[in-house]
Amino acid sequence: MEEPVTPGPSRRQRVRDATLRELISVSREILTSQGAEALTIRAVAREMGMTPPGIYRYFDSHRALVDAVIVAILDELTEFVAARIGEVDEADTARRLVVASRALRCWAIEHAREFHFSLVVASQEQENPAVARARRQVGRLFADVFAGVWRDHGVDSPAGRSRRPRIEPLAERFVQGLEISLPTTSATVAFTRGWLRLYALVCVESLGLTRAIGDEAGDLFEAELADLARALGIPDAALDPGR
Repeated sequence: MEEPVTPGPSRRQRVRDATLRELISVSREILTSQGAEALTIRAVAREMGMTPPGIYRYFDSHRALVDAVIVAILDELTEFVAARIGEVDEADTARRLVVASRALRCWAIEHAREFHFSLVVASQEQENPAVARARRQVGRLFADVFAGVWRDHGVDSPAGRSRRPRIEPLAERFVQGLEISLPTTSATVAFTRGWLRLYALVCVESLGLTRAIGDEAGDLFEAELADLARALGIPDAALDPGR
């Protein structure tokens, strides 16, 4: 008995989807070439050869357009990092974390304006669920890689936990926000601190602030990454850029 054929999207839906993709693409071009202030409904309409009311057939507000652009940016960032991780043997968890970290920095530096734009933060109550999911997926990708590193290299230290009682609940809330779980409290704290350290430095570097002190090649980032690797017991060989 033949299985019923599931009908694909209608021609009208395909045209609408294609227009949506083009609207987001044009919005990103405006963002990268002119800055966030230039990304308006009127500007997008002008570049698309449409009227502003025509744009509202696809996005009911400027905020909806912004949210769609942020989701597209974060999706691309996640896909880029995931692709780089996928090039590394799954058993080499230490190398996967190093490659993921460098990929994050690489994408953020090369797409600085879009990266900054993706950091637009709304309150938890107001944030579009699609944007919230897109934000979580980046952190969850790193958490998954980190879990492998912790399994293979991490050291659970009761003494270390006793020295950071105020950090533990903050770290727990952080991973809960990502909707993930890690095997121990020490792992949760280590991931939170490591992720925020590297992500914060990527933000600073992508703003061009480290170039003011002559850091053109990401030496500060590499120093932080090496420090994190030592804290996790990652072998020095995993940091070799030539691998």
